[in-house]
Amino acid sequence: MMLVPIRSFLFSFLLGRLIIPMFTHLLEDSGSVKSNFRGEIIPVGMGLIFVPVILLNSIAVIVFVRPSHLLSIAAFLAGTFGMCFAGMLDDLLGNRNVTGLKGHIRSFFQGKLTTGGFKALFGGFLAFFISILFSEGLLNILINSLMIALFTNFNNLLDLRPGRSIKGFLLCLIPLFWIPVSVELRTSLFGLLGVVLAYTPYDLKAKAMLGDAGSNVLGISLGILFINGPFLFRIIALALLILIHGITEKYSLTKIIENNKFLNYVDQIGR
Repeated sequence: MMLVPIRSFLFSFLLGRLIIPMFTHLLEDSGSVKSNFRGEIIPVGMGLIFVPVILLNSIAVIVFVRPSHLLSIAAFLAGTFGMCFAGMLDDLLGNRNVTGLKGHIRSFFQGKLTTGGFKALFGGFLAFFISILFSEGLLNILINSLMIALFTNFNNLLDLRPGRSIKGFLLCLIPLFWIPVSVELRTSLFGLLGVVLAYTPYDLKAKAMLGDAGSNVLGISLGILFINGPFLFRIIALALLILIHGITEKYSLTKIIENNKFLNYVDQIGR
């Protein structure tokens, strides 16, 4: 049962290692660069590398494995591709004068659409669409929609320091080993894990930025995973996500991490 996901992981890892230098040059040559927290100019939007790897991995699974639940693959592709597009739009055109989920929502109701506001609205509708495909009953659809949307934004909140978004993704991916998901979805997530680990050294050493294009892909993938969990598990996860978002609207997540010895230790690993 695990042979197919492992093959998917290896395929995506090797493919990622092959194309990462190409995409680094692509972003640099096209001017998709930004100053990081150290003031260094590096490529931004490297999460774009996830798209071709996820697609080629999905094609390989369909052709060679002939899965019975194509809907899982289609939903995963729709979610990751959609949020990569919205994230890349924010990476390239985003105005940082408006920050925070509340700020983007406030601007929207004032008749001003920010790239962050577009991303939030688009992500919300995309989360609702995916939840309809995976859920039964209105309550489950609402819970799962909110969980996918908040997971997407949560991973985006983490992406302020090298490797932080990836570490959050890896820690939250642990339930993949016991949540009852389809082989197709497990294979897709293992494929994403492969390219993420291939890219990780670049992120940790601040050679490139995932950007919203990448953090959004990781976040929505976690959301899709978690909505397959038992009801109580989902309620607890949703409550934690709401709590985290409430805290980060008032306090700096970076300062919270820096002031906590354990969190700061984990945050510094690999840098």
